[in-house]
Amino acid sequence: MDVLNRIFRSTKLALSDSPNTSPTLPPMDSPTTSTLVHGEPSFFTMLPAEVIYGILTFLPPLSLINLTRTSKLLRAHSLTDTLWARFVRENVPYQQILEYYPAESWRDLYMSLHPYWFLTRNKLWFSDKAYSGSTMTGSLVLLRYDSRRGCIEGLRILAKQGIRSFESWEWNPEVIIHTFNPEVSLLVDDPIVKIDGGMYGKHSSAREELLMNTGYSRGVRSMISLCHALSPEKQSNAMSLWPPHTIPAKERVRIESQNLFKGEGHRPSSIREASENTFRIRKWAEFGGMGAPLRVHIGEDVMTFSTVPEEYYTATKEKPWQGIWVGDYSGHGCEFLLLIQSAVNRSLETPKASFGTPLLHHFDSPDPQSRRSLPVGRGEDGSCVGRLEAIKLTGDPNVPRGEYTWVAEDIGPGGLLRIADEKMFRGARVVRSLGHSAARGFRDGEYLCSRVWSHNH
Repeated sequence: MDVLNRIFRSTKLALSDSPNTSPTLPPMDSPTTSTLVHGEPSFFTMLPAEVIYGILTFLPPLSLINLTRTSKLLRAHSLTDTLWARFVRENVPYQQILEYYPAESWRDLYMSLHPYWFLTRNKLWFSDKAYSGSTMTGSLVLLRYDSRRGCIEGLRILAKQGIRSFESWEWNPEVIIHTFNPEVSLLVDDPIVKIDGGMYGKHSSAREELLMNTGYSRGVRSMISLCHALSPEKQSNAMSLWPPHTIPAKERVRIESQNLFKGEGHRPSSIREASENTFRIRKWAEFGGMGAPLRVHIGEDVMTFSTVPEEYYTATKEKPWQGIWVGDYSGHGCEFLLLIQSAVNRSLETPKASFGTPLLHHFDSPDPQSRRSLPVGRGEDGSCVGRLEAIKLTGDPNVPRGEYTWVAEDIGPGGLLRIADEKMFRGARVVRSLGHSAARGFRDGEYLCSRVWSHNH
C-alpha cells in the first residue's frame, strides 16, 4: 500500500486536470526527468511498460496530456497511439472508425476536433429555434463524424407525410381517418454544423466562438460556441431555460440574453467547465463575399441546442413505447415527439382545463417521499403499464417545441377504456389521455380529453 501511495503521490500533478483552456505539450527537449517534481524517486516509472500502459487506459484525455509534462518516459507512454484511438471510438460509438485518415495519427485526429467530440457522442440534438429563426418550431439534428473528410457535421432530420389515403371510421362514421406513411431523411446538402479537423489546439479555447464552413451558398455565416451550464440551485421558474423542465436533461442553460450571449458569463472559462450537453450556434446573413471591400452583416440570431439522455429515448422490453417518434399534425406537417414511459404518480398534478395549470413531471416532484408509483413494465396480461408522455421536440405555431402534446396517465388496466374490435384498429388498446390544444401563438391553451390507441406492444 505504501508503494501505491508513493506511485500516485508522484503522479498527482499529471492526473489532475489543468485549469488552462488550451492544453499544450511541452517540447521534447524540456528539462524533465523520470523523478518526482519534489525530488523523490518515482516508483511509477519503474513499473513494466505494459503495467504503465494499463494504468494509462483509465485516464481521460486531459489527464493524459498533463502526464506528458512530467517526464520524457511518461511522455512517450502517453503518446501511444492506441490510447488515442480509444478516445476517438468512444466518442463515435455508433460508427465503425477503422483508420485515422486524413490525420497522421489517432492522437492528431482526436486533438484536431477537441473539444467538440461530445457532439458526436451524444448524437441527437434539438434546438430552441428552427434554422429559419422561428422560436416555436425548433429543429432536430444528427451530429456525426465524417471519416472521409475528418470533420464533424450536423445534419437536420426532416420528415414529410408521404402518400395519404382517407377512410371512414367504422366505429364512428362521422369521423374520417387518414393514413400516415412518414418519410424521414437527412438534409445532407446543407449542414448547420461543420467543424473541420485542423492544427493541434485550433479548437481548444473554451471562450472563443469557432467560425464554421456552412451556408456560404446562401450568404449565411455561423459560429459554434460552448456553453456554461446553470447549476440547479441557480435555476428558477422565472428563467427561460433550454431544455425546459418538461424534457429530461443533465444540464440546462439560458435561452434569453440582451446581448445575444456575447457576455463572458454565458461561456465557460475553461474546458473543464464546458457543458457537454448543450451548445450554441450564432448565425447571420452576410452580403459582399470574401475579399469584398464592403460586407454587410445583418439578422444575427442565436440557436441553443441540447440533448436528451439516451436512456429516455431507448426502448426496452419494459418500455417498448419509449423513443423519438414522428407525429402527423395535419396542416402543420410532421413533428418529432419524445415519448417517455414512467411510473404512474398519483401525487402529481395533471392539467385538466387551462394552460395556466402546470403539468408537473414525475422527475420534477419537489418531495421525493410523496411519490406513489405503480411499476413500469408489463401487467399480468402482458400489456404495458405506467404513464406515457409525448413531448414535442419540434413544434408548430399553436403548441411549440418543449411542450406536452398529450399524456396518458395510465396505459395499464387503470386507464383502459376498451379493446378496439373495428377492422381499422382491431386489437388496439384504447386508453384515456389528455391532449394539449392552443390557438395560434400558443394562446388560450387547454388540455382536452382524448384517447390513445396502441398497437403491437
